Amino acid sequence: MTVGIVIILIYAIILFLGNRGERIERYSNLGLNQETPNHPAIDPTDIVYNGTSNSIGLGEIEAILEKHYPYYTSLQPELREKFLARTQTFIRKKIFIIKNGEGYREMPVLVSAAAIQLTFGLDDYLLPFYKYIRIYPSEYFGDGFKVLAGNVKNNMITVAWNHFLKGNEDLTDGSNVGLHEMSHALYFQKVVIDANYARRFCRNYDDVLTACKEAYQTEIAGQKNLYSAYADTDLQEFWAESVEIFFEKPNELYLQYPSVYEAMKVLLHQDPLNKTHPVLETASFLPQKLARLLKYTRI
Repeated sequence: MTVGIVIILIYAIILFLGNRGERIERYSNLGLNQETPNHPAIDPTDIVYNGTSNSIGLGEIEAILEKHYPYYTSLQPELREKFLARTQTFIRKKIFIIKNGEGYREMPVLVSAAAIQLTFGLDDYLLPFYKYIRIYPSEYFGDGFKVLAGNVKNNMITVAWNHFLKGNEDLTDGSNVGLHEMSHALYFQKVVIDANYARRFCRNYDDVLTACKEAYQTEIAGQKNLYSAYADTDLQEFWAESVEIFFEKPNELYLQYPSVYEAMKVLLHQDPLNKTHPVLETASFLPQKLARLLKYTRI
């Protein structure tokens, strides 16, 4: 009887391990589902992955980036090493909440990579205010039953996985949900939370905003049509879409709105038009001792 039970259990384990998604192995155990004072509401079907568990090794992160993240593969070897290390550190600092009970190991890696791409020219890149990253399989309802592909609220960044993947599949359409939402998070982290410490960033961001205001007026007047109608909602959305276009349509942005492109290049210390050296000298906005006190990690 005991032998039969053991055989059945072994067979069940084999079947479970053999259940793989189209992209990558499903998570079987992503971490603890515990409530804490500042923890967001979690449904029973949610998968919670605490990055501090370090269940995704550096080699696996590298394999995922090489397969699914062209920005990473376009970098020179020394910059790939830096990008890889930063992605691993970012994952370790976050808690990922994956909705509807099905997760893939690409999810925390690729969403983290979007944050690293945006901040790759900066020293302080961890967005420490944002402890949680929530991933829906597809569009979801936000406040007022508005259908969303992503948003940033409180200390959480949320993306819809299908829209995130679509943004990564076409890197020339100027639409990238990952970069868009990380741009909102970067603004709030640097300009609101760290305003007293990130003064150079704030000054450079003001320059970006000044250039964006001029482009915004041109767009809403119908004189040019580089941006989507959604970007005309307000300057925050215009800023986030400017980041998307900066990385995915750099030539068009430079030709139509050179002041936006140049201001963005100074702010992010990146130049997508320079294929040989797209990342400029790292921009340090915090004194080293203060950065350590604030638990920023330097790579």
